[in-house]
Amino acid sequence: MKSNIIETNKGTVIINGGNPLNDCPTNWDEAKKWQEDANKESSGNWEGPEWEWDCGFKLDYDGPILRISSRFYPPKTHYGKTWDGTVTVYCLDKEIEKKKFDCDTLDELRGQVKKYISGLCNKIKKV
Repeated sequence: MKSNIIETNKGTVIINGGNPLNDCPTNWDEAKKWQEDANKESSGNWEGPEWEWDCGFKLDYDGPILRISSRFYPPKTHYGKTWDGTVTVYCLDKEIEKKKFDCDTLDELRGQVKKYISGLCNKIKKV
């Protein structure tokens, strides 16, 4: 295989590819087995990052750090007269914040929840 490094008077160009070195999988079956073993503890149940091979055997460790979960009950005789419920924020599947809502109308609920989530997003962006 030709070298994937090209030296020119304007600089060095490294072309994706090349020959695999230490620990680099040589085929997709090998890569898939490593990925499954590396993610064994998560088993898809943990809402955290997981290992995944990308094209050219580039390795990613991606996934959500924060997760929003909510449940709202509609006004019914056995729930009550208002839209009520909670928004819970999880960090790596650990509850870090919970906010209750109790609104007379669906539009009011939508507005308050969107405002709350928007506020959380703004706080995160400042960090």
